[in-house]
Amino acid sequence: MKICVFSALAHLLFVSFFGFTTLSCANHAAAQSFLENTHLIDIHMGSRRSDEVSLLRTGGYELADGTAVRFDPWYRTNWRDMSIIFLTEASPNWGLIWGLSTGEKGEKYQIDPALEVGLIFQVPLSSSASLAISASTKFGGLLQEQTCTADYGDIGGTQQVNCRLAASTLAPADTLDYLVRLDAREESRVSLSYELLF
Repeated sequence: MKICVFSALAHLLFVSFFGFTTLSCANHAAAQSFLENTHLIDIHMGSRRSDEVSLLRTGGYELADGTAVRFDPWYRTNWRDMSIIFLTEASPNWGLIWGLSTGEKGEKYQIDPALEVGLIFQVPLSSSASLAISASTKFGGLLQEQTCTADYGDIGGTQQVNCRLAASTLAPADTLDYLVRLDAREESRVSLSYELLF
């Protein structure tokens, strides 16, 4: 009874989002099996891209009128990029790695949300030893630093510039080449592990 009630609720949500009416108790059984074979394997705050932003918070400069400009407020956030990763067992030997990351935003940058997908394959070597290889990559998750509008007075007028390099000796247009831009796919990983039970 509970299964069919849950299936009816899932059906209502599915129809609301996708406009299909094909869910049944049999479909719910498959979904229940999927959930039973799915395990949370990692949840953490931060990423390589988030760490890269943290490095930008140090330093600052003074404007022509002596006003101090600090980078810290531009690259500080109340919420770091959070990832949650699952493993769904497809068989005793292999499974699907999948998950999401929330992204992160500050005054002068943004990290987009990302989707992570991968595979893990395990080879039993004996009754007490096994070898596992896994690979995963991310889609989305672009880190992009934003520009500032700077007024260079009668000499240069108003121009777009890299916020951190606005007071440097570089021409404003040249500073744009140093904007931080990182793709989440650079965090793709492959790992090999050996497990021995004793």
